[in-house]
Amino acid sequence: MGPPALRRLMTVLLCACITLSWTCPVDALSLPWSKTTAGDGASLVIPAASGKLQEVAAPGAVQQLQRRLDGRRPRLTLVSPPDGAVLREASWTLTLQVEDWPVNVDPDLGPGAHIALQIDGEPPQRFSHLRDGRIQVTLPALNPGSHRLTAYAATPWGEAVKLPGASLQWRLHQIQSLPNTQPGPEDPWLVLVSPSELSRGQPLLLDWLVWNAPLQNLREGDGRWRLRLTLNGDSVLLDQQQALWLQARGSGTQAVQMELLDGLGEPITPVFNNQLRATPQGSEQAPIWLQDQLSDNQLARLLGETPAPAEPEPEPEPEPKPEQEPEPEPEPEPDLETEPALARETEPDLAPELEQELEAEMAPEDVLETQEDSSAAPLQRAEPPPRQPTTSLGGSARELLNPDGTQR
Repeated sequence: MGPPALRRLMTVLLCACITLSWTCPVDALSLPWSKTTAGDGASLVIPAASGKLQEVAAPGAVQQLQRRLDGRRPRLTLVSPPDGAVLREASWTLTLQVEDWPVNVDPDLGPGAHIALQIDGEPPQRFSHLRDGRIQVTLPALNPGSHRLTAYAATPWGEAVKLPGASLQWRLHQIQSLPNTQPGPEDPWLVLVSPSELSRGQPLLLDWLVWNAPLQNLREGDGRWRLRLTLNGDSVLLDQQQALWLQARGSGTQAVQMELLDGLGEPITPVFNNQLRATPQGSEQAPIWLQDQLSDNQLARLLGETPAPAEPEPEPEPEPKPEQEPEPEPEPEPDLETEPALARETEPDLAPELEQELEAEMAPEDVLETQEDSSAAPLQRAEPPPRQPTTSLGGSARELLNPDGTQR
């Protein structure tokens, strides 16, 4: 076979190989998240092979607080020090302007809505006191070199608010800038918001922020990045910035790793976007937002609202007393001094002539006896006896009188 024929044969074999490579799948490029977006655009949690991770609903108290905060539109503004400032002192003062966020802490219930600050990959620092609408805190000097900082409005349970303007990021340098030690201004980088000291208990909150991440899910299957979340060795892939509540296994330390990957599953600048954090499970009292329900008073205290005054308990009505029959009034005792006079006043008046006749007919001793007894007893006058003749005339004069003494 001459050289021309050999060249033609090799050309045919090369074309066949190229055609075969186009038609056959290549396992190395089969991405596990190729179907992670549902038809409605919702993020799907893809369980690892072990299937041990379980997503659960947020606690009832968290849902109550979230409903009260849904109408808020927090906004943070960096006042000082400005982005890119070089610090040289042993301490520095951070000032943030805070709008439309009820920053508060209750001495008994714990932190309410607050502002969180994270420096590089360190756990968040939380601030719960506003003065004239500003957070102003003095912090110790940073390590020499360059640093990336993130501040965000946080809920009482530590979740970062994902609304525009609710978070900000900037750079600071201690003593001098140190190039190539931080991601560039336009490079994507990951902030592991939780777990933190607020996440102790069941279930476990996992939350994060991704800066400068390319827009995705504009079309089906156009994912530009993924977050690989690993909890105690079990992994899931996520494509949206939405907090998760997972059922943690066991009561020991929970190890959480988060990695930012590109569309091919390769790590994106892993120095800044591969973070590991451990959350100890202690015997401390569980935060109040892990409860099933909060009272209106507890909600108001956590959100810095004025609690409604407690309604006074109604006083018990007095029991009706049994009706008592009125006691009969005592009869007044007779007045011995006035009663004879009253008796005399009520007696009918006698004709003066009759009184004179009666006095004349009564013997002197009877009159005296009557006068003596009048002081001891009231005078009782009997009806006068029938008249008797008082003359001793004889003859015809006697005959003119009736037996009762009246004249015929």
